[in-house]
Amino acid sequence: MSSNAPKSNTRVAPRRGTRSARTRRRWRFFRRQDDKDYRFPGQLQDEVVTMVVRKHLLSLIKPAAPLLIALAALVIVIWAGIQQPALEGFWFILGAGVVLLGIVALIWFGWHDLLSWWLETYIITNQRIINSRGVLQPARQVTELSKVTQVGIDQDSPLSLLLNYGTVHVYLTGGDFYIRNVSAPRKVREALQGITDDIKAKKPPEEKPPPPKDPELAALLEKLAKGKDLPKLPDADEHYPVRDPEKVRGPRRTFGGPLRLTCPVRYTSGEFTVEYIQRSRYVLYRNLALPILLFIGLPLATVPTAIAFPSIWFIVAFIMFILLIVMGLIATNYVDDVFILTNKRIIDIERKMVFLYEARVETEYKNIRDVKVTVSNVLERLLDVGNVYIETPGSSPNIVFSGIDHPFLIQDRIMGIKGYKDKVEAVERENTANKQFNKWFSNVLTTLETRWLNKGAPNLQRMDFWSAVECASEFGLEVVAIGEDHSNPDLPPGLVVRQSPPPGTMINQGGEIQVYLSKRA
Repeated sequence: MSSNAPKSNTRVAPRRGTRSARTRRRWRFFRRQDDKDYRFPGQLQDEVVTMVVRKHLLSLIKPAAPLLIALAALVIVIWAGIQQPALEGFWFILGAGVVLLGIVALIWFGWHDLLSWWLETYIITNQRIINSRGVLQPARQVTELSKVTQVGIDQDSPLSLLLNYGTVHVYLTGGDFYIRNVSAPRKVREALQGITDDIKAKKPPEEKPPPPKDPELAALLEKLAKGKDLPKLPDADEHYPVRDPEKVRGPRRTFGGPLRLTCPVRYTSGEFTVEYIQRSRYVLYRNLALPILLFIGLPLATVPTAIAFPSIWFIVAFIMFILLIVMGLIATNYVDDVFILTNKRIIDIERKMVFLYEARVETEYKNIRDVKVTVSNVLERLLDVGNVYIETPGSSPNIVFSGIDHPFLIQDRIMGIKGYKDKVEAVERENTANKQFNKWFSNVLTTLETRWLNKGAPNLQRMDFWSAVECASEFGLEVVAIGEDHSNPDLPPGLVVRQSPPPGTMINQGGEIQVYLSKRA
C-alpha cells in the first residue's frame, strides 16, 4: 500500500511498528505521529492503520446549496447594481441582506455539515473497521474483519464512474456493512480484500479432539460426530455467468433482451437467487391476440377500398408499423416482468418500455402471513395457470404473482423457502451439539484409556505365585518368576518376596512383572 496520500479523501498509511494510542482530544479522533503512522484512541497494541476513508466531496454539494444560492444571489445583486445605478440604495440594502443570509448559511454549513463530514471517518486497520461520526454526540461502530466473507463495490451511475466514488458493500457473517459514497471505492475494496485474505491465511486450523486408540470406539465417535448435510435450495444463477466479481452481488439475469440490462437489486450477505418466475406464455399469447388479428385482418379488410383509393395503402402500412411496435413492446414487457424468489425475500420486478419505467415490490419471508391461489376460469384451470396472492400484515406490501404456470406448486415452494431458515438453524444446532459431544467424549475416552493403559503395578508381595498371576491378569499384566529369594526363611515356599517394577509403578497394559519367590532355607 502506498504511503502517499492521494488527492481524494482516501489516505493510506504505511505499516510500521505499532504503539499504544495516546489520549487525544475528542474532536480529533485520529492523527499522525512523527513516524507518519496514524494513531487513534483505543488502538490495540498490534493494530496498524492501513487506510483512512471519508465520503466524497460531492456529498457536500446538497447541504451547501443554501450557501451557493446566497453567493449566486449576491452576484446577481452586484450585477443589477452596476446595470441600474439609480437604485443604488435599494441594491445596497438588498445586497446587505443577501450577505447576512450568506454568512448565516456559511456558519451553519461549516458547523453542521463540513465539520460532520470531516469527523465522519472509516478507519481501516489490519484487524477491523472503525466508523466514527458525530460532533457533540459522537458515535462509533466497530466491525471485525475476521467476519468478512466478501467485498463488493457499487457505482450505479455514470457520474459515480466519472468522479470515482461509490459504495463499498462489506459482506459479513450474519450481516452487512456499508461504506457509502467514498472516494476510490476500488482501492478501498482491494485493501479490505487483501487484509481479510491475510487474516484467513493466518487463522489456525480448527483443533480436533484426540481420537481413542481403540479403533471401534474411534469409528463410533467419528460416525456420531458426523454432521447432517444442511438442506440446500437450488441456485438459479449458477447457469448465468458472473458479470463482474468486484461488483456487489445481485440477480445475474439480465433484462431488455439484447440490451442485457442489469437488475438494480442488491443482495445482502448470504442471499442468492432460488428461482426466477415468469408469467405464463398464455398471458403473452392473450395480450398478442388482438394486435396479431388486426395486423392480419386490416390489409384483408381494406383491399376493396384500397383498389378504389390506392393512397389508403400508406395509412394501412403506417398502422401495421405501429402494430409491429406494439407487439414488440408487449413481448419485451412480458420477458422483463419477473418474480424473483431468493432465500431471504420475494421481489416483484415489472418493467415498462424496456428501461423507461420500472416498478419493484419486495417483502421478506418472515413478513408473509398467508399465501393463496386463485384460478380465474376453466381455460386457465386446464392450462394450470393462476394467480398467487402473498399477503403480509401491516404496512408491508402484498405481492401478486398474476398469470403464472403451476400456481399451486409455486405456493408450496414459497412456503418451503419460508421454513428453510428454521430447518437450517435446527440442523446447525444439532451439528454443533454433535461436534461438542464428540470433543467432550473423545477427551474423556482418551483420558480413561490413559488411566487404563498406565495403571500402577499391583502389590503382589506375600501372594502365592498363582494368586499373583490371577491378580496381575486383571490389570492386563503378566507375572514371570525369575528366581528364588532365601532372605526370608520363615515364609512358606512359593510366596512373592520381591517384584520388579515395585508396587505403584506406572506400567503399560500387556507389560510383565518379574517376581522372586520365597524358599525354605
